[in-house]
Amino acid sequence: MFVNFTPPTASEYIRVLPEILLTVGGTILMIAEGLAGERHRRGLAPMALAFLLLAFGGAVVAGMDPGPAFNNMLTIDGYATFFRLLVLIVGILSVLISGSYLARENADSADYYALILFSLCGQSILASANELIMVFIGLEISSIATYVLAGFLRNDRRNNEAAIKYFLLGSFATAFLLYGVGWIYGVTGTTNLQEIHRFLTSSESVYSPLLVSACAAMLFVGFAFKVSAAPFQGWAPDVYQGAPAPVSAFMSAAPKAAAFAVFLRVYSIAFSGLTERWQPILWVSAMATMVIGNFAALRQDNIKRMLAYSSVAHAGYVMVAVVAHSEAGVAAAMFYL
Repeated sequence: MFVNFTPPTASEYIRVLPEILLTVGGTILMIAEGLAGERHRRGLAPMALAFLLLAFGGAVVAGMDPGPAFNNMLTIDGYATFFRLLVLIVGILSVLISGSYLARENADSADYYALILFSLCGQSILASANELIMVFIGLEISSIATYVLAGFLRNDRRNNEAAIKYFLLGSFATAFLLYGVGWIYGVTGTTNLQEIHRFLTSSESVYSPLLVSACAAMLFVGFAFKVSAAPFQGWAPDVYQGAPAPVSAFMSAAPKAAAFAVFLRVYSIAFSGLTERWQPILWVSAMATMVIGNFAALRQDNIKRMLAYSSVAHAGYVMVAVVAHSEAGVAAAMFYL
């Protein structure tokens, strides 16, 4: 079966302008370091900051012309624009606090800033994804860059340990997510969120509710790992403690916000017809996340581990809004994030 492909229009390219600018910026940064040499490394952070500000402006421009892009694989609306701007603000703040830290560690490099930009590109895709394959692509772009950032100080044992733990556990969770995507495609014949919703709510559709529930559960594993929700929060304290301080700050906000953006979109659109099946699981996870995050934080004697558990607890609060499954819940989650 062949899929009808419509060539993208100029407006569709404008709708993905932030991702284009972030990708181009990251590539230019890597090339610029080789051309400029050691003496001009101080200009890397301002260059990264300039591209982030351009991407921020691009997100604003894209938000002024909402609509689908690339055969409805992406949807640019107020929701996507909000999360795009949010992760870009986190990226700008992360670059601002990174310069002095990297100089002190003698690790100032264009690779660091390029990885920040590439990670933000993946997060922007997550914010606007309207298709499970695009969710996977955005998740992997963001994750792979963040894995490398977690172990950026290669001579630091704690950095190496953090990166390995994050990579192995992240790959494990992503495999569950991809398996869930494969199953839901097998059941519905599509990976588009609206089409999945249409199939699952149609009176003419024949499918196994148990199988679809299993698909939703496997997708939950991937999303719960990214937002560090129980029972998949175990990686957060070790990775936050071992990663460079600016990277810990970055991971605690931007990837988590982008993961919640797609978490909300997938469960409020694709699986909205199966609310009674996934709500109890998310309720239990939200409650466990809040309890574990707050009580485990009390026992910590390392500030970064304590803040990691604080981040886990906050993920539980946002999950309560996800479980609410309403416009008020989505608005509350956006405000809280």
